Order: sequence, then C-alpha cells, then structure tokens
Amino acid sequence: MKKLFVLLFIAANILYAQAESSSAPFSNTGIGIYGGINAVTGSETGGAALLNFHANLISNLNLELSAGYSKIFEKVDYTIKGYKIFDINGTTWYTSNDIFINQKMYNVIPLSAGFQYMLLRNAFTPYLLANVSYNLIIETKENSSGAITRSYQSGNEIPGEYTRTRNYKELTQSSGINAGFGVLYKLSSKINLEFRYLYKSASDLPYIHQFLIGITIQFYHSKS
Repeated sequence: MKKLFVLLFIAANILYAQAESSSAPFSNTGIGIYGGINAVTGSETGGAALLNFHANLISNLNLELSAGYSKIFEKVDYTIKGYKIFDINGTTWYTSNDIFINQKMYNVIPLSAGFQYMLLRNAFTPYLLANVSYNLIIETKENSSGAITRSYQSGNEIPGEYTRTRNYKELTQSSGINAGFGVLYKLSSKINLEFRYLYKSASDLPYIHQFLIGITIQFYHSKS
C-alpha cells in the first residue's frame, strides 16, 4: 500500500510539472480509424473496428473517447437439454435432445472513455493507454459440436431434466476496464500511422487481446 501511494505521488508531480509547461487543453485534437483482431486464448479470432476521438489535456496526456465493433469468440464446454413433440403422418413423436455447445460468439459495440499518455514525442511516439468501457452486446450465438436424440412413445416417458424450462438470461450489456500500449509513426505533420494493443477485461465476457492498426489525423487549434 505504501508503494502505491509513493507511485501516485510521483505520477502526480510529473503530471503537475508537465501541466505547468503544456499547451492549453483541447488545443490539439484528432480522430482515428482502426481495424484489427480480437484474440481469446484457445478460441477463434474475431474482427474489430474502432472510431476514436482524442484531445490533449496537458502536453503528454490525452483524453480519449471511442466507439467500435467487436466480434468475440469464446471456447466453452456445456450441454443444453431439451425436448420436441411433432407429428409425422398423424403419429405423434416425442424426443429428448442433448446439444453439445463448444463455442459462443458475441457481437459487441464497446463505448469507451480513458487516457493516452505519451512517453516521448518523436518520429516514433510510444504511449500507454487505459480506459473504461460500456459494452452493448447485440447478439450472442451458441455453436454446437453435435447432439444426441432419444425417442419416446409418450411425453410422460421424457425425463424431467429435459422438460424443465431452461434458465437462460440473455447477455445484453457489460462493463470493463482496459489497458495497453501503442506507437505512433508520423507520416506528416497531421497524419499518423498507429499500432495499439489492449488487454480487455469485461464482466460476463472472456479476456481479450486486441490488436489494432489505423490512421489518425491531428487538428491544431491556435488561440484566438
């Protein structure tokens, strides 16, 4: 705990010193467009896209706001039990089903706010990232690796574990904390090529390694 307070004290003094010599807040703004991938350990890779707005607070610290889209795959291992009743040529058939689920897919719209801290400014500019996110989950799909079906002569023969209502709560939202790093390469005075990595931790979603590459455009606002 003492070490944490020491680190916070040092960071506060560094930021204060920079603020004393920095340009005015929001004198440097920009937008970025990124594309990339989401990787989850042991699962299929999904795509990612991001639209980002940033503005300087002090010389090396930016405020960032972003919205994006992510497709996330998660390896799972569970069984869904259910039953069906249907007629064929006037004969009623009863079946129980064991459906084996091996993967879940999420379509997510993340809305994020956080900070970007530039470690130094040069042709290559490395930086650190941290933000919080609110995730709108617009669709969740379960992928099956197979099933077992059993037939019965009457509905009373179906075991109770198959006829119980499935207690399934659809996932529609989550919140998370994300951290990472990146590097800017200056293509011109206003255009940068950028690579960034984020480790994304969100409630009810798997841990994600996100890799993005994109273009950012800077806008400089002089004092009137």
